[in-house]
Formats: sequence, C-alpha cells, structure tokens
Amino acid sequence: MRINDMLLLIAPAETCGAEERGNLEINRIAFDSRDRKKSSVFFAYKGETYDSNADAINIYEEGAADFIVAEKYLGPSVPHAVVENGRKALSETLSAFFGSPLKNYKSAAVTGTNGKTTTTYILDSVFRAAGGKTVRIGTTGAEVAGRLYPLDNTTPSAYEFFSLLAEGVKEGCSYASMEISSHALAQGRVAGAKFNAAVFTNLTGDHMDFHKTMDNYFEAKASLFDSGMSEWKVINTGHDYGKRLAERIKSGLITFSVKGEADIYPVDYKFDVGGIEGVLSVFGRKTDIRSGLTGEYNLENILGAVGASYALNVPEKSVTEGIAALDSVPGRLERVGGAPFTVFVDYAHTDDALKNILVSLRGLTCGRIITVFGAGGDRDGSKRPRMGKTASSLSDTAVVTSDNPRTEDPDKIIADIMAGITEKENVIVEPDREKAIEAAVNMASEGDIILIAGKGHENYQIIGKTKYPFDDRLAAEKYIKRAGLC
Repeated sequence: MRINDMLLLIAPAETCGAEERGNLEINRIAFDSRDRKKSSVFFAYKGETYDSNADAINIYEEGAADFIVAEKYLGPSVPHAVVENGRKALSETLSAFFGSPLKNYKSAAVTGTNGKTTTTYILDSVFRAAGGKTVRIGTTGAEVAGRLYPLDNTTPSAYEFFSLLAEGVKEGCSYASMEISSHALAQGRVAGAKFNAAVFTNLTGDHMDFHKTMDNYFEAKASLFDSGMSEWKVINTGHDYGKRLAERIKSGLITFSVKGEADIYPVDYKFDVGGIEGVLSVFGRKTDIRSGLTGEYNLENILGAVGASYALNVPEKSVTEGIAALDSVPGRLERVGGAPFTVFVDYAHTDDALKNILVSLRGLTCGRIITVFGAGGDRDGSKRPRMGKTASSLSDTAVVTSDNPRTEDPDKIIADIMAGITEKENVIVEPDREKAIEAAVNMASEGDIILIAGKGHENYQIIGKTKYPFDDRLAAEKYIKRAGLC
C-alpha cells in the first residue's frame, strides 16, 4: 500500500507535498505522539484529553514520519493531508493496510447498552459448533483461534482491532463476533469495517459523561446500522429505541423480541437457576433451545444471536448446539458455588441492567435477595441515583459500596447513589468492597441469593490511578470458606 493509495481511500480536503511522497510504500503507521519510531505515516487527531495535531509538525521535523495526516493545515514545508476526522481516516487506512481482513469472515457486530458481551459469547459458541475457527473481541478481551489477549477497551484501538482480525485470517479463522461500543462508533474507531450482520440489544441511560444526551448516544449506536457498515440489521424491537431504529432500516432488517410480534420470538419458555428451556419461532419455524444461562434478559441475548446466525446462514443444528454448549459467560450472572445460598457475580453497572437481573432473580428464589453494588468514578454520574433506587427497591437488602472509584471520592459516589434511595431501612453502606462482600455472605441464609454487581469479570479495582488486584468471585469464595459453608 502506497501513500497515494491511502489518499484515494481517505479523500482528504487538501494535500501538501503528496507529489514527492505519494509513491512511498507504507511500512509502518503511527498515531501516538509518544511513539517516535520512524513511520511512513503519522495520523494526528483531537482526542478526549490530548490533541496530537499540535505535535504533528515536530513529529515530521524530527524525522519520525515521512507523511502526516492531520485535522488542520500544517504549512507548506510538511508533506501532509488534511482530513475532517483523523481517527476515521486512521481506521480506514488500517483496514486496508491489514488487507481488509473482515472480508475473510462471516462477521457479527453487537452493540447496545447491555448484553453485548453475552451475545458475542453465544455467537462464538454457535460458530464453533458450526465447525469454524473463531475470533471474538470485546469487554473481557480478545480470543483469536483459542489464544487470549487482554484489551483495555470494549472495542480496542483501530490498530488492535484490524491486526487481531488479520491474525485470525492467518490462523484460518472464518467467523468473527465483536462488541462495538458507542465510543468507538462516535470516534470513527471502526471506520472502514463492513459487517455481515449487526445486532442491537437495547439502549438505556449510560455514558452521558461522553455523549451528553440520549439522542447523541442513540445516533452513535444507530450509525452501525444505517451508514453502510452492516449488511443485515438484527434489532430488538421489544424496546422503544429498537423500534425507533428498525423504522429507519430500508433493507436487511431482522427483528427479535421476547414480547412477540417479531421475526424471532419465544413461543414458550421457562427458566430457573439452572438455565432456560424454550421454543422459538424463527421466521415461523419452531426451534427448541436449552441454555445454561438464565433470566429473560439472557433470552433476549439468545434471540439476538439466533437472528445474526440466521443472517449468516449458520445451520439450525449448529445454532441449537452452540446455545446449549455455553454454560456461563465470565462475570455475567456467573455463579460462585459452595454455599447453601446462591451467589452470582455480574457486570451490571446501569440501573436497567440491575433491574433486569433482579427481576429475573426474584422469580428464582423464595428467599431473600442481597445486592452488593456501587458505581464507577470518573464516569456518568447521572445513573447513580437511579441505580440506588433500583437496587434498594428490588432487593431485600442492598449493600452500597465502592466499584472502581478511580480519582473520585468514594464517599461522594456513595452519596450520589444514596440520593436515589427513599427507604433506607434495608440499606447498608460499606465503602470497602471486600468488607461489603463479607457482610453479604455473613447475613445470607439457605435459599437466599447474593448478587455482587458492577465489576463482573474484572480482576482489579481502580483506586486513584492505580489498579489493585481484586476479584469479586475470589472474595466471595474466601468468605464462604471462612464461614465454613463449603
């Protein structure tokens, strides 16, 4: 790939010095201003905390790049191209640089406030049942042909994203499932990607610190479906935002809903602590399913995965086998065993996610529900009172604690949560998360359910700017054993 090829792809508003540099082969691409290794092209853009456009001239003058792509004019002495969105141009270029790897896959992208991770795990299990090697990318990390990689974000940087897909091609992978966050869509981090199918799970209040309004949040998600990025659009019309999105789709629409009146819906189902059994109608054809996952919201995730599998022409037998083969998803209603009561750890960190889980759990027990939860610091604070109201009203006892406070005062975060709670008699405040889990275990009796929410699969807690080792699952096991309950 030459610089001229890149310029045709990204269609800059103007160029300078492209005539002398256009035939240079692109051997290395850089986008971090701290990376001063020699690169063919450096991409500059305005980020949330730093604008690398300010560094672009220095990077060229230091000899760290042969050509610059920036969001502003850099003067006549710097060979460069000016684009409106540097991140988008970077992503489009990286897709081409890595050989447009998505064209080698049957691919499914999943977006929504809740359910993304579980849906990709279900899809990955279905794809494996179909006999394919797989790539899965999301909140719990990436897995390429069985090899695991940690990730910092739900949707990684464009470089990581396309390089992981390219590695999967080399490994002979033929299926890919991935979570696509609203941040990644708004920032153009997956520009240049074209997915065979995209799944919309739901949309509820979250990330208002970034998007500012629900309309902005919705439009970011909607861009995956109505901007040419996906061929088939698999949409949950059991929610208002899903209905709104489906009305905009002109072709390739597949709908699903637990409420019926969709292309894919449950004819009959039941669930208990051991999982879900049911019969689905898939475009009028009846399909029996069994799953180790439980709760109505997980049935929604299954329906979305069935829709994407249908779009990708996965055999029905592989779909039902893949659904049955998945017993659990890390940190998603993951059971911690060994006690006369049931302990679940879940990543739920919005009021809607808490509501969905607690409503489902209420149908699984005649005992009490004890919920341990907090809210992340340096993140959307508007949801904190709603989380407090939801957890306290749907639990017999709510233990309010710290999540990842980051640089915020944990007591301030807890105060925000408590502002949404009117009946405080059944609420315990314990800022130390480990002590909060210990308190929940010590008060539980046979038949009760403990839900430890917010951090799920995470094996750390961020206090200040430091990550400390901490795992809700290990903490629960520790105090179950200490109490002599296993």
